Amino acid sequence: MRVVPLLLFLFHPFWQGHAADRPNILFLAIDDLRTELGTYGSDTITPNFDQLANSGVRFDRAYCVQAVCGASRLAIMGGLYPTKSKEQSYHVSGWRKRHPDLLTLQQYFGSQGYNTIGLGKIYHGTAGEGVDPAHWKKWIKVSAPQYALKESEDAAKENKKRAKGSGKDLSRFRGPTTENADVPDNFYVDGKRAAIAVEQVKELASQDAPFFLAVGFTKPHLPFVAPRRYWDLYERDSFSMPKNLSWPPGYPEYARNALAGEMKAYSDYQGKSPTDFSDALNKRLIHGYHACVSYTDANLGRVLTALDENGLAEKTIVVAWGDHGWKLGDHSSWCKHTNFECDTRVPLIIRVPHSKAGFGKATDTLVELIDLYPTLCQLVGLPIPEHCQGKSFAKLFDDLNWKGRDSAYSSYPHGKMIGQSIRFGDYRYTEWKDQRTGQGSQRVLTDLAADPGEETNLIDDPAHAAVLERGHHMLTDRIAKALQ
Repeated sequence: MRVVPLLLFLFHPFWQGHAADRPNILFLAIDDLRTELGTYGSDTITPNFDQLANSGVRFDRAYCVQAVCGASRLAIMGGLYPTKSKEQSYHVSGWRKRHPDLLTLQQYFGSQGYNTIGLGKIYHGTAGEGVDPAHWKKWIKVSAPQYALKESEDAAKENKKRAKGSGKDLSRFRGPTTENADVPDNFYVDGKRAAIAVEQVKELASQDAPFFLAVGFTKPHLPFVAPRRYWDLYERDSFSMPKNLSWPPGYPEYARNALAGEMKAYSDYQGKSPTDFSDALNKRLIHGYHACVSYTDANLGRVLTALDENGLAEKTIVVAWGDHGWKLGDHSSWCKHTNFECDTRVPLIIRVPHSKAGFGKATDTLVELIDLYPTLCQLVGLPIPEHCQGKSFAKLFDDLNWKGRDSAYSSYPHGKMIGQSIRFGDYRYTEWKDQRTGQGSQRVLTDLAADPGEETNLIDDPAHAAVLERGHHMLTDRIAKALQ
């Protein structure tokens, strides 16, 4: 598929000054981060995320378009739904060869006078063709050991040894799911990324051109490795498994990621499925996730502090986003790879200097991460490329009561089947169909106000017949529009 970069001009650009005076953009991507932040009501210790929310707008109903790294990130950066681009895999390897003319977000901003710099995980991966290096003014490679402890490395070697001869890619077999090591923040790669980002901010402060600086933090992606001081913020016995260990009746077995397959690559996976995990392992995993979130919070704080110290905060739009949600034992599983609410809902915090909507606000306006591309264009006064399928929500920063979407759409393929889902009002509605024939009869409707853990199915409830019909028609419309 070839995408011709024709442009639609805005009737009311938010920025109307000289191009060189346009706002900067600090684009902060966090891997596998669900709304497990203090500002979202979690007990997780995240003072820097919380302060960012206090100086910007927190989105309480933001959603990814597919709950997996590669597809979600390419949709954000490329502006196309995965069902349109057909980039629906975990890695989306080789996507630029299949879409040579796709005008990506940083490519477009670079063509409009922005100094575009990227490092870390923005697209899937952190180096090579997948990060679209030719379309950044500068792409910075950063590397560091995955583990600090010898026992962790030994476990990884033993895991690969056991898998030898299986015919599987040995590189995917890893050591333990967690590591608690007494090392400085910059030992692990995210700490190094934060340090380099701070230096980039200092350099950019002396330049005339506006910048688009994208910094991608990997944690809290597996393995949950973080310096010991972040583990020490928590008492392990304070953690417990969530209450929503079941799933809605009628939810297909193949579609609920029952085995947490991504986690099976690690050396300490127990039994045949997560239902076999010991209480000790469950608590260690939850503890590790929280430690990694607090570690990422500290790294994010270092970059935000650099903005302040270099006089850039008042002229820089800050966007902090998670690429998809994550299960922390929810539905008796882990990881992502489903259409559940906890997998598709994401944290999103945006600070727009001098916003008329004010600061320290929260909104329940439905937004999708694919909307970031057109929104940023409008906020800085750039025309929105015609190919972008997202919808700008820039008006919200003038009026917090502005309502845009009536639903948030996501999809997830499972072999020949695809699950497609919408969040609308208090409900989540999902249908599974054969990708080739469009046939299928499995569907789930859940009232998330009454059942926030998403364990019930209301399709046979007469009291919800009208809502079910509405959900079906809305989803059918969203599926069609995503293909246009």
